Amino acid sequence: MENRSRKKIAPVVIAALVVLYIGPLVGMVAYAAGLLGAAGGWGILPFLLLYALAGGAVIVGVLCAAAQRLREIDGGEEDEARKY
Repeated sequence: MENRSRKKIAPVVIAALVVLYIGPLVGMVAYAAGLLGAAGGWGILPFLLLYALAGGAVIVGVLCAAAQRLREIDGGEEDEARKY
C-alpha cells in the first residue's frame, strides 16, 4: 500500500505545478479581456478570450489525466503494463 502512495506523489505534484503556473496566466488574460472589453478594445478581445479558453482547457486536461493516473495506480494497472 505504501508503494502506491509513493507512486501517487508525482502525478499530484505535477498537476498542482501546472495549475499553479497556468491558472494565474488564465486569470490575468481574463482580467485583461474584461478591462479591454469595458474600455472598447474589441479588436483583441476574441484573441484574449480564446487564449483564456485554451489555458482553461489545459488545466482541465491535466486534472483529468492526473485523476485517471491515480485510478490506474489504485487499480494496479501500472504493474500489469510492465509485463509487456
